[in-house]
Amino acid sequence: MGAHHSVRGVRLMRAVFVAAALLALTAAPAAGAASQPSSPEESAAAVARPGIVLVTVEWRGWVRDKRTGEQFGGADGYQIKSTCSGAVIKPDGHVATASHCVHTGPQGGAGALFDAAIEELAAAGRIGDRAVAKAQLIEHAVAEGATPDRPVDRAIQVERMEATGDGPIRDIAPATVVDLVAPTDGDVAVLKVPRDNLPSLEIRADQTPVGTPVLAIGYPGSAGAAVDPSLEPSNKNGQVSARRTQNDRPFYEISAAATHGMSGGPVVDMEGRIVGLVSQGAPGETQSFNFAAASTTLLDVLAGKDVKAELGTHDRAYREGLERYFADDFDGAVEGFDDVLAASPGHLQATEYRRLAVERGGTAGGDSVLLIGFAVLCASIAVGTGAAGTMVALTRRRRLTPASPVAAAAPAPGGHSPTPVPTSVPLSAPTPVPDEGFAGVPARGTPAFILPEGSDNSGPAPAGPAPAGLPVVSDVDTPPFGIPLLPAALGLEPQRDREGDTDKVERGEAGALRDEQTDKLTEPRRQHVEPGTPLAGEPRADQADEGDEADQGHEDEKR
Repeated sequence: MGAHHSVRGVRLMRAVFVAAALLALTAAPAAGAASQPSSPEESAAAVARPGIVLVTVEWRGWVRDKRTGEQFGGADGYQIKSTCSGAVIKPDGHVATASHCVHTGPQGGAGALFDAAIEELAAAGRIGDRAVAKAQLIEHAVAEGATPDRPVDRAIQVERMEATGDGPIRDIAPATVVDLVAPTDGDVAVLKVPRDNLPSLEIRADQTPVGTPVLAIGYPGSAGAAVDPSLEPSNKNGQVSARRTQNDRPFYEISAAATHGMSGGPVVDMEGRIVGLVSQGAPGETQSFNFAAASTTLLDVLAGKDVKAELGTHDRAYREGLERYFADDFDGAVEGFDDVLAASPGHLQATEYRRLAVERGGTAGGDSVLLIGFAVLCASIAVGTGAAGTMVALTRRRRLTPASPVAAAAPAPGGHSPTPVPTSVPLSAPTPVPDEGFAGVPARGTPAFILPEGSDNSGPAPAGPAPAGLPVVSDVDTPPFGIPLLPAALGLEPQRDREGDTDKVERGEAGALRDEQTDKLTEPRRQHVEPGTPLAGEPRADQADEGDEADQGHEDEKR
């Protein structure tokens, strides 16, 4: 019967794990396949797009011909607005862009004012070839602000979209120039806006090999053109076509088609890391070829100002949320995006991807977490069931073995206590009595049985009265003071073939011994009590009841 309980425990454990596996399979949303990225470019764009910003610059100034002193721009001067792109490179508001977007020289703001002066002169019919006229202005004229011989006035703003309860809004922040290198000397600038916990991009520190797939991301359009109110950046895919140098600064030639409005925008690899910033196109090249200032130049500019580009905790949580989302773990994705939004509440892409994950069945603390807890609970129940089956088997095996002297008991395999070897000993066999006058007590762990009155005993009757020194088994509940309760053979042959009503005998034995032990514990006259031999399957006086502790452990797990 013990083996039967063990088999049942194993079967139950298997059934529990099968049920847990089936539940895990059925809990997966049917629409999960739709979340897989269609290409590496999509995954890279999902990582990089949160850190893309629009850089707008308003220029105000006049153009003065140094040869003649003539000034162009009228009383109010020229007011020009230009747009570029950029990337947040540190959550505290550091932004990278192209130097020519914010530089006040001829390749920056001054060049924009020269273009305005040429348009005015062309409208008046004073020039023929615009390219020649601009070259002459660059050589003989100067662009200046309200104060003569001072740089043109410049106001920089960084714009990005933020999520709110009422929908996306445009966040516009003033920006200052931290440092830059000239457009002809690297074309990199670093700005700073008064914002915290902004989504940021990682910068690749090594040299990018030729042939590496890349994305150029930014806001396409020409100066003065209206920008999409939603500030949705555009992705242009390509690859690194060649490595170039200009004034000892590294540049990458890329095949991604980027327009002027994308100047300063990041060029990222398939992991969403910045490998360069879109720079000015090389003279004479077609639109299909552009240049990107290498990320190593950007790192040099940052190092010159002791600024270390790094991702924030929310950036790492966002990337982890994306990984879970694209792996169809929508519960984990929701939790990851919740961590992002706790630190950066306006994170637009985290808000959007969280919405998509919820639409696909994801919830915070949902099935993925519940299944883990359920699996742990099932494992605990299975282990407890197996242990209980083993205890029942051992208990029944011990109860079926009659008490007798133990001969040459060796440790069982695995280090368990030795199992007594049953022998047939008649009741008339004398039991040696020690000098102290006490009868020998069997070793702890040896089963002891007393046949209750009325029990069915088909074995041979005792041959005669017990010899001197051997206590007589009677219906007296408590033995004489100082004499421990001794085991008595049942007179039954071991039930090797499992025949007979063993359950009836066991129930009678258990009841008689429990009553007798209860009386012993309540005996008021005893000052020193030797522990009696416990019933098989019950704990000794110096042992805890493992069964109760195991059950209590399961209750604690359930709570």
